[in-house]
Amino acid sequence: MAAPKLLYTIEQPHGLGELYFTWQKSHGSLLATTGTDATVAIHDRSGQLLERIKLPGLCSAMAWDNDGDYLAIITPNSNSAFLWEAHANKKVTIETGLREAASCLAWAFGEPLLAIGTQKGNLVLYNHHTTKRVPIIGKHTKKITCAAWNKDSILVLGSDDKTLSINNSDGDTLRVITLRDIPNDLQFSEMKTDERVSGENTISLIVGKRTLYLYNLLNPENPIELAFQQRYGSISSYKWYGDGYILIGFSAGFVIAISTHIKEVGEELFQVKNHKDSLSDVAVSDTQAASCGDGQLKLISIWNNGEVCGSVNPAGGAERCAWSFDGKLLATAGRAYLNVYVTTLPPLYSAYGTRALTLTNLNEVTVYQCIAVGDEPENINKSEPIPLAAYSLTTEPTAIALGASHVCCATGSHAWFYPLAGGTPIRRQYPAPVDTLRVAGQFAAAMFQSRATLHSIETADPSEPEKESMSFPEAHMQGAKILDIHLTSDFFIFASDQGDIEYFGLEEWTRCVRYKHSCAVTALFVDISGARALLLDEKRRTYVYWPAAGELCAVPDQKSCKGVIWDICLSDRNVFGIYSGDAVHIYYYAPNSIRGSHVDYVANTSLLPDQIPLILFSGDCYCYASGGNVQKISLDSHNTSGLAEADTEKRVQNQKQHISKLLLLRRFAEAWLFCDAVDEVEEWRKLGEAAIADLNVEFAIRVYTRLSDVAMVWALEDASHVEELPILSGLLCACLDKGDAAVRWLEGVAGGDSGAGARYALEVQAARGEWARAAETARRAAPHLAPHLTLQHAMHLELTADYHEALATYEASINSENTTNIKVKEHNAKCEAGIARMSIRCGDVMRGVTTAMKYSHDTNLLKDCAQLLEEEKQYTHAAALYDHSGNTEKAAILYIKLKSWLKVEALIPKIHSPSIHLQYAKAKESEGRYSDALKSYIKAQDYESAIRLNLEKLDDIDEAVRLVQETKSVHGAKMVANYFQNSDDPTSAIKFLVMSLCYDEAFQLARKNGKLHLYGEILIQTSQARPEDFKSLALHFEGEKNHLLAGKFYFHAGEYNKAMGHLLKVGGSEEEESEAITVAIDSAAASDDERLTRRLIEYLLGESDGNPRDPRHLFRLYMAKKQFNEAAKTAVIISNAECAAGRYREARDVSRGLIGALRARGLPVPRDLRRAIAILHSYILVRTHVRRGRHDLAARLLLRTAAEVSFFPTQQHQVSILTSTVIECVRAGLKHQAYQWARVLMQPEYRSQIDPKYSKKIESVVRHGTRGAPVTEPGVPCPACGADLPPAELHCARCESDLPFCLATGLHIVKDDLTACPECDFPAIYTEFVEILREEAKCPMCGENVDHRRLVKIDDVALYLDHVTTE
Repeated sequence: MAAPKLLYTIEQPHGLGELYFTWQKSHGSLLATTGTDATVAIHDRSGQLLERIKLPGLCSAMAWDNDGDYLAIITPNSNSAFLWEAHANKKVTIETGLREAASCLAWAFGEPLLAIGTQKGNLVLYNHHTTKRVPIIGKHTKKITCAAWNKDSILVLGSDDKTLSINNSDGDTLRVITLRDIPNDLQFSEMKTDERVSGENTISLIVGKRTLYLYNLLNPENPIELAFQQRYGSISSYKWYGDGYILIGFSAGFVIAISTHIKEVGEELFQVKNHKDSLSDVAVSDTQAASCGDGQLKLISIWNNGEVCGSVNPAGGAERCAWSFDGKLLATAGRAYLNVYVTTLPPLYSAYGTRALTLTNLNEVTVYQCIAVGDEPENINKSEPIPLAAYSLTTEPTAIALGASHVCCATGSHAWFYPLAGGTPIRRQYPAPVDTLRVAGQFAAAMFQSRATLHSIETADPSEPEKESMSFPEAHMQGAKILDIHLTSDFFIFASDQGDIEYFGLEEWTRCVRYKHSCAVTALFVDISGARALLLDEKRRTYVYWPAAGELCAVPDQKSCKGVIWDICLSDRNVFGIYSGDAVHIYYYAPNSIRGSHVDYVANTSLLPDQIPLILFSGDCYCYASGGNVQKISLDSHNTSGLAEADTEKRVQNQKQHISKLLLLRRFAEAWLFCDAVDEVEEWRKLGEAAIADLNVEFAIRVYTRLSDVAMVWALEDASHVEELPILSGLLCACLDKGDAAVRWLEGVAGGDSGAGARYALEVQAARGEWARAAETARRAAPHLAPHLTLQHAMHLELTADYHEALATYEASINSENTTNIKVKEHNAKCEAGIARMSIRCGDVMRGVTTAMKYSHDTNLLKDCAQLLEEEKQYTHAAALYDHSGNTEKAAILYIKLKSWLKVEALIPKIHSPSIHLQYAKAKESEGRYSDALKSYIKAQDYESAIRLNLEKLDDIDEAVRLVQETKSVHGAKMVANYFQNSDDPTSAIKFLVMSLCYDEAFQLARKNGKLHLYGEILIQTSQARPEDFKSLALHFEGEKNHLLAGKFYFHAGEYNKAMGHLLKVGGSEEEESEAITVAIDSAAASDDERLTRRLIEYLLGESDGNPRDPRHLFRLYMAKKQFNEAAKTAVIISNAECAAGRYREARDVSRGLIGALRARGLPVPRDLRRAIAILHSYILVRTHVRRGRHDLAARLLLRTAAEVSFFPTQQHQVSILTSTVIECVRAGLKHQAYQWARVLMQPEYRSQIDPKYSKKIESVVRHGTRGAPVTEPGVPCPACGADLPPAELHCARCESDLPFCLATGLHIVKDDLTACPECDFPAIYTEFVEILREEAKCPMCGENVDHRRLVKIDDVALYLDHVTTE
């Protein structure tokens, strides 16, 4: 419920007490009030006091004439009437000529004729134009209480004598009607009858405040008196409205509406109780009514069953109410207060960019932000229109406009420009009242009296005085009347009654574009930039005008056009909506497409009666609504409702419909998403065809790539390089199979018939088979293309199997002019090729063969002719042509059909086809030429026949065996096995029986000849052996108590428990026991039974028999079971054992093998294992570097070894290592380190074991000591964190990382110079490793031969860093 807006309040205009008022008629801009101070006050529309008329007493009645020029006033104590002239602001006294005071008055229609009734029932008629006064005595016997005129100058008077008199304009009584009580509130209106006679034919009045009396002048004998329910109370007031309806207010607060239609007279249309206690007055205006009561003013919707649509509590209460003549203002009077409300505003609005301007009160406009932009405050709602600022105006405007920087309001010929940023408005006066006003930037344009003025809003730049103001139309358009104007940031645009549309550039200050229409342009609607416009001409036709090309495009399905809005979103700038009153219809303007420029209808959206579209932005329409509000509605053309429907069928159907709308709006990217969701080929093709039609080749390529339509993608890619629009349109029409349109585009290309357009047109016509039309085009536009066209025609005839016509056309297409030209030669060669083919088709074989042989270099032609000859069963000629074309295999096949073996034999060396060799081999075998047959069988890959030939005909068993071993032929192996059985060679026979998958025969033969062990070994090497075959062998050896072989074959049979039982019983030699343990380890690894593993471990540790086995076996078991932690511990034990035996290299190799296995599986390497391999490899490398003369490296490695000397088990080894450390440090110049370790050697436990030849030298090192500080080693960056640390240091204190060492130098690796051995994958410093390989060609770690050129630098050092270290 919306309350009316208060315009102004006048407090005590006539002191305390009752207050009465009446609105000026016709103009409706003046309001007369009176009260208890014996004056009448005249107020203007804004409430300002214009005049106060003093009276000789209280005002008893006042009335405006029907033109609003005169206000008549009477008082109860004067026999005079007073007249106030509005145009002259003058008071005139009228003498009635009677002694008694006046009691009522009424103005006639059409002339200033005033009827004045008196207290004694007399009547005075006064004509103000002639000042003639006619007193009529004795009209009634008592006081005349009410009077009314109708438009036919009939005067009706009501009197306290309970009569009603009907009089003419001269005062003559026509009829007197007797009433049952005193009449009141006399009114004229039209009561509808069956005859539907127009005119004010019904008199209505209140009789005795209880009944409503209706008297029809056309039916005087049948008056109607309507009585109402007692609970309604007395009648306070009533008003006629609509087509013969009456609204009645009752004192008890009820409001009812009744009809006066003759068939439903008195019937209540609705009845509401608007006020709780009392009701004093009602008023009606158009679709609304108002009622006063209980101090409240309520607005009622009379066409909505009396629903209350607004309520207000005026200051001083509400006892009387009345609407102004124009229905915009509603005045209500209470005790000493007059309140005026605005109930209906004129629909004044404007829009500029993302903002709208509306009239929100009679003297107030409001700017709304409809679409949020980036620099606005965060609290602005991003989805709904937000009022930014309201501007109070000095007067009620008749036109308003909004620009980028100003709000403009005009009243009459005056306009005020209010800066949006605030400040004093700029006033400007125009030569005449303004009809239309436009503002953009610093310029404004006004239209008045079919003329227009363009001017600067503020003072123009002195350097450009011409921009101060300019009038239109210009001198060259004399006599033209401007019908519409528009203003953008770049152009002033106007349309005239002579059909002119002119664009005037604001920057250049001159005319830019002019278009002459066939008739007058009545309205013009331009987009925000002026680049597109929609015009409406006097024939009510609508066109889209594109000034850049000077083109008009008709709008289809034309609707009633009341306004047009263009989408201001840049991506949707071609979308516009036509407002037809009850709906907005959305269209899309396509300036360029395969159909040329055209307009597509998209959809329509219904609007409420008071909504007027102002702004369109990407599917959202912002509309003016009653009261100056701006409302946002979503257009059906962009609506996304139903796209997430739970029902799959409905959802897909809605998505398809939405895709169709998106295609009409050219929103291809969004349509792609929905096509992807629907994923139907038909929808994808619609999308692709729409993109092609809109010349969006790049997007169409994407669509057809998704569809895997290779041909279309290639065609579109070829078209994408075309720049001329007509040619591009023609090619795209051809892609869509619109041949006629394609030809029209291509033939219409500017630049003459000989250009690219003619060539493309010929191609399209030829592709469509329009050969006559193509020939005409070639003759007219491109004679040089005529032979080529004839050749294409001949090819087409050949494809359609019209061979005789094709032959004649090929012959006609030969070009006899300029035969030395290369292109002509190529053309004629194609024609001759066609003649050759068609001659064969038509039966002229010799001509065809002869012509084909003329072009023997054209292998494709020879193959085509040969194929045709083969189809015609001309095998001899076909084989010859196949042979000439290089297709020897096909030629050989035909010669074999002809049994021409000599020719086949000549071709055999060139043939690779197995089938041909097989046919030839069989032929040669039948002739007894076995060697030649053998070669062909092998070339045909028929190895079984080759083996058979070797065994049966050539007796070459070695070759047969070789073939079986190479080809793994099962059938061949069977034949060889039979051969060996017949030759008494059971060993070979067993082998080949197994190869031929004859396991049972092989087993029986092996058992018969005591070669089951050999049979088992052969089975193990065979991938196709069955478990039951191994089990047979295991059972056999189990019976013979051969535990090794029984366990071995049980293992291969998959019975690991039995295998383990036999293998752990194996005694005998160390070799047999080692083999048994190896198989047992494989069994434990293959099974998932942990009991077998524990059993084997107990055996290896000697827990079962007290005889522990070599720990290497335990290491192998842990590795096979992937128990790497246990394997690492075992490897350390093995390494220590090897060290104790002095086999340091073997100890290192054990550690290296385990580290490689752990790294291959991405597992961390235990620290003890890395420490062991670092010490051992450093010790082993020393000799290499001493030999190379690299004493610096040898010394660093020995220093590392000496620091871990306790790792070596014997004291003699320790003394030897410390001695070497001292000697190499002296050689390397590391005196402090030499002195340190020499002192260690001099300790009693080591001194006695020093080699005598070094003892004096070591004593000398200790004796002389060192001088100065030790030399600081240059730091090398840590590969993990980059901190500097000594090159031989393998632990970084900064990042707590253990660093890998270089296999070539023993130093820690370097991040920027990293490589690895390709055999053992241990890291190395690239430059050092290359140098060692060049000298020794072997890897110092694994001992494998490595070419230094195989080394590659490694960028990712993390591959060799152990981030997770285990103990």
